[in-house]
Amino acid sequence: MKYIGVLAAFILYLAIHKVVAIDSVNIEQESDSEKIKYLSLNYPEKAIEFYKQNASKHLLHSNEETMSVYASVLIAASNSHNIDLMEEVIGLIADDRLDSFRKPYLFTIINVIGVSYAMNMQYTHAIKTHKCALNHTNSHLEKMISKVNLAITYRMHNQPALSYQILQTIDEAILNGRRAAGVLVEKGNTAMVLGEFDSAVRAYKAARVQYLNGGHHRNAMRVVVHLLGAALLDERYKLFDVSRKKLDPQSSTYLTENELTYLKWLDLIYQSIQDNQISELAATYTSNNFAVFIEAGFQAPVESLLKKFKAQHIVSHDPSTTNIVTKIDDKLAHSWCDGA
Repeated sequence: MKYIGVLAAFILYLAIHKVVAIDSVNIEQESDSEKIKYLSLNYPEKAIEFYKQNASKHLLHSNEETMSVYASVLIAASNSHNIDLMEEVIGLIADDRLDSFRKPYLFTIINVIGVSYAMNMQYTHAIKTHKCALNHTNSHLEKMISKVNLAITYRMHNQPALSYQILQTIDEAILNGRRAAGVLVEKGNTAMVLGEFDSAVRAYKAARVQYLNGGHHRNAMRVVVHLLGAALLDERYKLFDVSRKKLDPQSSTYLTENELTYLKWLDLIYQSIQDNQISELAATYTSNNFAVFIEAGFQAPVESLLKKFKAQHIVSHDPSTTNIVTKIDDKLAHSWCDGA
């Protein structure tokens, strides 16, 4: 499965209808819908477990709480890549008994379906679904979310120019620090694919500042990993050295396993740059982990850096290496989207 990268969880978080902050200490005092909403954001597997324990009683009710539960479970299922549960919940959401309560949640539902298609590399359906989601937005913020997801999908579908055009239409003035940072990260990602490495550096640096100003230190650390790749490609080695020192040993707790794998690769490639030839260790590590780099969204910088050494032959582009085991139903959003 090929993940969208930094923004996937960010976008799903924004998409939840009527999100409220819930203190985990007091979660037991909340309603089922609020418990699942909290768990779907933070512990999707636990959200699914809690839902399955209580699923039967939700079949007996036709109200907004039931609709909210199903929307949150859909998000948890998407985050967990639980395709069977996604398809099951969509069927429940589309049931006639919830017609009166569905409309305020439609953007969330369609948006999550689109993200899920993209995560599963079903890009044509993801693009159609995100375009449909644009027709169901209820605010400028939701429109921004939909545009960013569409831009991400075009980039991952090897159409970065379209991604860039969409990102230029986003009004960052309506965003708070963390959301603005997320858009900047995606602008950096798109710039990397387009070979605009200086622009990528600027975007990642600006995103890091936004995250730090908002106290989002984990995301700030994760952006540094992206910045390091851009710095090497832009041949800004002093920036690489300075930025690399910001990732102390404790920072590993902020990074995903895939990011740590990519970070180790960057260190090996930096040494190869200094030696003016790619080392056998770096070549082997690249070959062994290329599928990880694709999954984590680092394919563009890896291939661009290999090109500097004329070593593109190291990695395989055999389509069989990225086969999808299970496809999501092509018509998951057809109840609300013509042609999707």
